[in-house]
Amino acid sequence: MRNRKIYSVAWGWTPIPEDMPSGDSLLRTADSVKMLGFDGIDFLSTYESLDEYYDEDRCGELRDRCTASGLSIGGFVFQSDLWNIPDPEVQEKQLEYFSKCAVAASRLGAKAISCILPGPYGARPTRGNASPSEKKATNLPSDYDWQKDWDLFVSMLRKACDIAGGYHLPIALECFPGSLCSTPHAMLAICDQMGRKNFGIQLDTAHLINQRIDVETAIYMLGGQRIVNVHFKDSDGLTRGNLPAGCGIADYTAILGALDNVGYHGSVSIEVEFTDKPKRYMKQALDHIRLCMQEKY
Repeated sequence: MRNRKIYSVAWGWTPIPEDMPSGDSLLRTADSVKMLGFDGIDFLSTYESLDEYYDEDRCGELRDRCTASGLSIGGFVFQSDLWNIPDPEVQEKQLEYFSKCAVAASRLGAKAISCILPGPYGARPTRGNASPSEKKATNLPSDYDWQKDWDLFVSMLRKACDIAGGYHLPIALECFPGSLCSTPHAMLAICDQMGRKNFGIQLDTAHLINQRIDVETAIYMLGGQRIVNVHFKDSDGLTRGNLPAGCGIADYTAILGALDNVGYHGSVSIEVEFTDKPKRYMKQALDHIRLCMQEKY
C-alpha cells in the first residue's frame, strides 16, 4: 500500500474551529502539528480573516515557519458557500473575496483551494454537523427551480476556477450532506459540466457515511483524476457524524486501498473538530491511519 503523506487541519486545534486567527495562534498550531509527526497542514479562511489576518507579511511568516519545520501546506479553505445567490452584488462580493483567497493561498504556497457548497437556494438552513439519524427537512419554497439554481452554481464556480487558474491553483469542492452536490453521481455531473482542468473534488469520508453512501464505491466512481484532496473524518452512522478517524465505522485500510487502486497520489488530511483535547484525538487518528497504511488494522 502507498505510504502517502498525512496532514492535519489547523481548525481542529481549538474547541470551536478557528475562523478568525489572531497573533501567533496559527504559528503555534503549525508547531503542534509538526510535533505530533504530521507531514503537512491545511488552513482555513473567511471573509473576515482574509481582510484582517492573511496579509502578505503573515502569509510569508506562516509559510516560512512551515517550510523551516518541514511541513507542507495543503488545502486552503474558502469558508463561504454563497455560490448560488441570484443577487449580482452578492455574486460580485463572493468572487472578490475568492480572489483574495487565491492571493493568500498563493502566498502561503498552498496546493489547492477547498470550497464548501451551498444548499438549495431558499432552503431552511440545517446544522452542518447534525447527527446522521436526525430528522431533516429543507422546506424549499414552492417555486424552487433546481435547474436555475444548479446553472448559477456551476457558472460561479467556473469563474472561481478561472481566478484560481491565474495562480496555478486547483479548486477542490467539498460535498456536504444536504448541499447541491452531495452524492458521487452529483460529483461526477459537476466535474463533467465544469469544463475546467483545475477543478475536482475534496472527498470527506464522514460526509459520505452520514448519507449511507459507501466510501469505497464513491472513490471508484470518481477515479483518481477527479479527487484533489481527501478528508479523513469518521462517523458511527447513527448519532455521531463527526468523529476522529478510527472511532467510527469507516474502514480506512479499505479506503486507502481504493485510493491506491484508482491512482490517487495525493495526501490525506485528518480532520478533528469541536474538541477540547485536539492533541489527544489528532495523535490517536494519526496512529490509526498509519496502522491502516501498514495493513495492520
